[in-house]
Amino acid sequence: MLTLFHNPSSKVSTQALSLLRQASVTHKFDIDLIDSTTTAPTHQQVSSIVEYLGGGATGCGQILDTAQGAPKASTVGEVQKILDANPGYLRRPLVVDWNKGKAVIADPASRVNEMVKNVGDEE
Repeated sequence: MLTLFHNPSSKVSTQALSLLRQASVTHKFDIDLIDSTTTAPTHQQVSSIVEYLGGGATGCGQILDTAQGAPKASTVGEVQKILDANPGYLRRPLVVDWNKGKAVIADPASRVNEMVKNVGDEE
């Protein structure tokens, strides 16, 4: 299963969802679709995503959409507070493979391919 933190009004996010749906038929996986404009990731999810994106300040810097006005954060705790106050600051589309410990900001949407090519394969 892959999780897509999705913004339905974003063209790139909609393209990423379309690519995921196409790939799910071939690679046989489910998609957990979360409208991240209204629903923030849980604190545990934020912690994991930051780690998957490189950990520390690197992961914290990637998860927040500063182009949309999100303040910068250097710790997971800061990221969690920012997203609790405004879920729309999550950078999207964000695809997460919880089983393999991987995440990618799918902008451009073709980055979805990095996540789907080995979904379901043993590590």
